[in-house]
Formats: sequence, C-alpha cells, structure tokens
Amino acid sequence: MLDTTSISSPAAARSTPSSKLRTLAKRAWAWWQDASTGSRSDEVGVAIEPFCFWHGQRSALTGQGGDEPSLIAGYAFHTGYVASTGGTIRFRVRLSGLKATRGKLIVNINAVDGRGLASSRKPKVHKFSLRKLAESGDVIEVSELARANHSYAVVGVLSEDSDAQADAIAITVIGGDSNEALISRLDAARDGFLAAPGEGALANLIIDKQATLADPVSQMCTAHQMHEPIFADLVARLGIGPSLHRKQWEFAYILRMLDFHDKLKPGSRGLGFGVGIEPMSSVFAAAGCEVVATDLPEDDARATVWNETDQLGSDLERIYSPGLCDRDAFFERVRYRPVDMNAIPADLTGFDFCWSSCAYEHLGSIKAGLDFIENTLKTLKPGGISVHTTELNLSSNDNTLDHGSTVLFRRRDFEALVKRLTEQGHEVIPITFDSGDTELDRVIDLPPYTADSHLKLQLLRWVSTSFGLVVRKAG
Repeated sequence: MLDTTSISSPAAARSTPSSKLRTLAKRAWAWWQDASTGSRSDEVGVAIEPFCFWHGQRSALTGQGGDEPSLIAGYAFHTGYVASTGGTIRFRVRLSGLKATRGKLIVNINAVDGRGLASSRKPKVHKFSLRKLAESGDVIEVSELARANHSYAVVGVLSEDSDAQADAIAITVIGGDSNEALISRLDAARDGFLAAPGEGALANLIIDKQATLADPVSQMCTAHQMHEPIFADLVARLGIGPSLHRKQWEFAYILRMLDFHDKLKPGSRGLGFGVGIEPMSSVFAAAGCEVVATDLPEDDARATVWNETDQLGSDLERIYSPGLCDRDAFFERVRYRPVDMNAIPADLTGFDFCWSSCAYEHLGSIKAGLDFIENTLKTLKPGGISVHTTELNLSSNDNTLDHGSTVLFRRRDFEALVKRLTEQGHEVIPITFDSGDTELDRVIDLPPYTADSHLKLQLLRWVSTSFGLVVRKAG
C-alpha cells in the first residue's frame, strides 16, 4: 500500500485558484443523511477539487487533472487539505460512468497538523472492489474522527491490476472548516431550519418578518437594522459612532426594546446582569431609572478572564460611563451588587425591566442559560420586561456547543423555552429568524476577529450571531 502522507504537503493546495474553489463550493448539497444513525444532520457537504494537491498530474482513472504523467503509479485523485476543529470528517466520492472488471480502489484520509507536518497517526486504509462499485453504485464514503487544528485530504490510487475508467470524479467533504464550508452551512440553515414556520403552540410566535429596529420583535442581528435611521440615533445615545459590529447592535437592540415597551422613564427600576463596563447602566440612569448593576464577584474564579481583559464591572467607578450621564445622578440612581447569574438572590425583586448583553451563554451549559432567562422573570413586577442577547447557532439545529465556558443556543432551544414560559402565562414577544438578505449578512468573520463588518462569526465549526429574546412577565 502506498503511504502518501510522506509526500503530501498542504502547500501545493494553495496553487488552486480561489475562484475555482468558490465555484465548487456552490455545488454543496443542502442536506445529508447521517449514515450511522439514519437521522438528519445539519452538516452540509462542500464540493472540493479532486485533483487539487498533485496539480497538473493526470488521473489514471479519468484522464483528467492535468497533462503531466503522474509520478505515483495508479494515481486517481488527491484533494487539497481541509481544516477541521474536531469531530467526524467525511469524504464522499462519486465516480460517474465507472466501468471496471477487476482491481481495487485504495483510499486514505491523510492528515497534517497546524505546522503542515504529517500526523503521527497512521492513515486508515480503505479498499474497494472496482467491479462491485461499477455494478452496484458509483459512490463511496470514508470518514474518521478528526483532530482539532489538523487538516485532512482524501487520496485514491488504483491497484496495479485495475482496468477501471470513469467519466468524472466529484468529491464532497462534510465536517471541514473552510470559509466555503461555513458559508454553505449558513446557506443551508437559511433555506432549512431557520426558514421553517412555527408549529403547534408556536404557530403564532414564530413569525415570517424582516427584523427591524423600527418595529422590533425577538430577533437576530442583521445588516438591514444597522442601516435604519433609528440605529444611528440609538448608538448616539450610547455614546458610540455607528459601526457594523454586532456588539453595537446588542446595545442598540436592548435600548430600543426598552424604549419600545415604555420602560425607560423616571422612577422605573432596572436590573442588569453581567454588565461589565458596558454603557447601558449610565444610559438608563440618564433616563431617570433606578438601576442595580450586577456582575460576577471579583473573587470568583470564573471572573478571572473578564478581569484580565478589563471587562469586569466590579464597582460603580468602573461601570460609570462619563458623558452619558451626570456623575451625581449616576451615583444617586445606580447601585452595584456582585451576583452569580446561576444563583440570583431572592431579594432582587420588583423591577420594571432587566437585561443582559451576551452574558448567559457563559453560564456553563445550555440548560443553565435557559434556566437563567426563566429565573430573571422572578425579579420583575407583573408586566415587567426581560431583554437578553446571546449567541445563536446559524449552522445547526442539532449539533452545537452545549457545555463549557461558552455555549451556542439553537433555534430548538429557544422554542423549548418559549413553550415553557407561555405555559406559565408569560408573554414571549414573537420571534423572527430572519438572518438578513444582503451580501454583508453572508460575511463570516474568522479569528482573530475584526473591529468592523462583524455581524456573523466563526465559533469552532459553527457560524454564530447575536440574538435578542424578549419576555413580558405574566400580569
């Protein structure tokens, strides 16, 4: 068996024109049936160039790939290397018009680490009878559990006794993490689970509506909202210049929703969770509200990362935003209190509104985050408004980060929460899963993230954006 790991290098893959790869990516399958469980997966396949690695060398199977004779006897195909963040990576190979009476197709999945060096793990060898493939079907699939920070390619060679010929080879990868893969997952989600109507008890709560700040509901960040005149007015009140950044949208959305529901007025009481050094407490105090601003206790081990990045709101001086509120008014109207969002003190009650900005995805699990939303309603007066933003998974309604320092909520998680809250008599402001329809809405920011044009981003193998959920406490 030929061990191609010794002669494979991802450097050669970079010679393929990016425009060609983009064209191939557009041929992605929308959905794929998981072969091991029979259940539908939200992973999508991305077409990749079969002859990308040994560019210019002719395939012994199809005669395609280039004009130069192959240096490897029986060379059939060798894709470029596709990055992975872990999880199963699958390659599906279609041999159109395959004709064969003898021989085998020998397939490897080769791996290289982040430095471009061959993985120490010996590649698994897959052998397929070419005669049986020609008789029973022209598609094969190989997979393995991928390592984080590694890249993978699929390689095929023909045995010496093969007489196989095929018209064409098409290869698709599932579980890769190129930008094309991320965009394909996003596009599949937009046409799939994000576009699905609400069912049963959710029929009237999941609505088909463009997300706007002029007429807001529970919604995600989109480019359209940032071009509405009201967005510039909102960020001006927040003391920041307009920017195409989802964090600005979160602040503007929270401010707009509380304005929209007439909660920002003298005498209103507001409770903020995980406030850090955000401007919201100062803006609400300037409107005449009495605010309790909370964040993790400074001596809590979980607060270390926020302290090290200068984002922990550990006292009023750090929370105060000069220029947004008169200093005396701020210190008269705002109190600071250390609070663990997983254990909200029972005496924090009687508020007209509460809020948090991308905080409850850091509570350890999806369950903890959803429980937090439910528990915040206990802090409100009847008719009080709870407004919270978090991370929404735009790639999958199944696979996600469900435990850890950051989790990614899925549509189905919010649907389950909505059912629970409405059964308790609370009013969930209707939800639109409109993800935007401009080119900017399909731009995915990759680590290290930029300061602008940052509406959607890559978190491991998923695409994410900010999502706001609003609930009115039962009256």
